[in-house]
Amino acid sequence: MSPRTRALAGAVATALAVTVGVGGWTSTGGREQAAPSPPTRPPATTRPAPRPAPPAPCPEEPPPASPAPPALVAALQGALGHPGFEGVTVSASLWVDGYGEVLAAGADVPLPPASVQKVFTAMGVLSLFEPDDALTTTVRTTGPVAGDVLHGDLVLVGGGDPTLTARGPHSLDALAAQVRQRGVTRVEGSVVADESRYDAARAAPGWQDWQQPAYVGPMSALMVDDNRRRADPAYLAAPATGNAEVFRAALAAHGITVSGPVTAGTAPPGASEVASVRSRPVPALVGDMLQRSDNETAELLAREAGLEAGEAGTTPAGTAALTAALGPLCVPLTGVADDGSGLSRADRRTAREWRRLLHAATSQPWGAAFRDGLPLAGRSGTLAGRFHGTAADGNVRAKTGTIIGGRALAGYLTTAGGRQAVFAVVVNGDGWRASLPAIDGLVVALAADRS
Repeated sequence: MSPRTRALAGAVATALAVTVGVGGWTSTGGREQAAPSPPTRPPATTRPAPRPAPPAPCPEEPPPASPAPPALVAALQGALGHPGFEGVTVSASLWVDGYGEVLAAGADVPLPPASVQKVFTAMGVLSLFEPDDALTTTVRTTGPVAGDVLHGDLVLVGGGDPTLTARGPHSLDALAAQVRQRGVTRVEGSVVADESRYDAARAAPGWQDWQQPAYVGPMSALMVDDNRRRADPAYLAAPATGNAEVFRAALAAHGITVSGPVTAGTAPPGASEVASVRSRPVPALVGDMLQRSDNETAELLAREAGLEAGEAGTTPAGTAALTAALGPLCVPLTGVADDGSGLSRADRRTAREWRRLLHAATSQPWGAAFRDGLPLAGRSGTLAGRFHGTAADGNVRAKTGTIIGGRALAGYLTTAGGRQAVFAVVVNGDGWRASLPAIDGLVVALAADRS
């Protein structure tokens, strides 16, 4: 273990101890979960050498060179008076290069951020992982192959890849084809689903039952098609076994018969690998997560972060690892991270903290990739349908957030006067549905400034 990993593991252990001390119940009726034991799991990646020392901490936020122009302040205050901000609690912080924070409205009020939580996950993951790290799904054998017969089980080992599908080039079907290419046509044992890389919790602590599978599939290290292929109770309770049934069907389609049933288990030490598929690099997964606001990717990457930090593949260990990874960014982290996606109502963070995190990201080696991964207003991802024909169109890069009871938007833009700006706006309350044009209007007012 490298010095950086040891230090990170210590920070994670401290954070987890604090988490256990306050208990696991949430104000939204979330389920309390006992802390699971770390699962046995294969290595995430093979690294020939320890990681290099982390980059130098980011500089302090620069002081304003001059006061914000009165016209800009008036425009922002006017936008803040939009009727869409009535009936909601607003936390907003807007910063412009040279002027500093030009608007602070409830900036230190912690609110559930919805999917802006994925900014936290993305930044932590990019801090933890190397650019070429990836997640690998494997098939292993527990016995010898004699002729075309496997005398043992085929174990489908989940590697935490959220992009695995049933069919296509990166799929269970591709794995089955590889097994057939190894000359196997009959398996005398069973197909075993191994999801031991992560814990068996199907949800993060603060989720509500109705959110699955409508907004997110049941969690598992062996995820296929976002684990939303079925909605029956049996699949929601044991998705890995259901996915292994699909793998068995793929084997049959490639001319491989299996005599035994599909079961759950773990690959024994020394099991031989006969097939594998590797995900795209982790930074590419992060970019896709930000563009599509993908809940499954956010949650599996959070659990993988726990493993990367030397702890368990659990949501609490993962959020603790992500928090520790962001420690060098010079931003005091006082918010609550209850999951990786933002579905939990227990997530809490202020707009000022979000804005400072975004600003700190610009000085990191991965900062440009993070910014480029955000949706572009009027052009891509969850912002493709917003800001058309405004000063924000093709300019704003930001993460959206929508959850019952709240909306959020946080990101970057260049003002009409050529100044770089960073902003975060979070609203919660009964009037949240009407707040979208108000949020967009505030951001457009900032983008339109010509000073």
